[in-house]
Amino acid sequence: MKCNRRIAFLTELKTDWDKLNLAAKALVFIGGFLFSTIIFVALYKVYCSEIYKTIEVIFRSSLASVFGFILSSNIKNVKPQNIPYVEKYSIKEEDIKEDCKEVIEKRYRNEGNSVQIVIAFLVTVISAIVMIIIYVFEITQDVAILSQFRDLMCMSIGFLLGESKIKKND
Repeated sequence: MKCNRRIAFLTELKTDWDKLNLAAKALVFIGGFLFSTIIFVALYKVYCSEIYKTIEVIFRSSLASVFGFILSSNIKNVKPQNIPYVEKYSIKEEDIKEDCKEVIEKRYRNEGNSVQIVIAFLVTVISAIVMIIIYVFEITQDVAILSQFRDLMCMSIGFLLGESKIKKND
């Protein structure tokens, strides 16, 4: 029988999420909120006002700080741990096969935290989509907000490049 990769990935993601402390989890949520706010600011037409520019700068610099911390945290999965599949995540016993446990242990050993990897992936894709929308519909002429999306995308891609490596099959 083959392992369901989706269940294996979600189990690993939940396990890595549980490894984060409360402050890191709070920063993930704050980062998501600030990222949503920056998308809104980029797509919403506002009259040029000094107060709006000031608020925008505050959101952009806060967002850079949060994602800089999240992606720079060195959370590595050094050795596989006993993952409480069934009890903790309410996954049916028949969904978790022995080969799934082996896949998770082999796949995620010595790799970065999957929460960081998913966040970097989502930030990259969403930033690219927002920049395409701005380009196609000429929504804003604000170069600073475009620079923010460029920086977030480049930072996330840089993180993913640093985490990626060619694997040898064991």
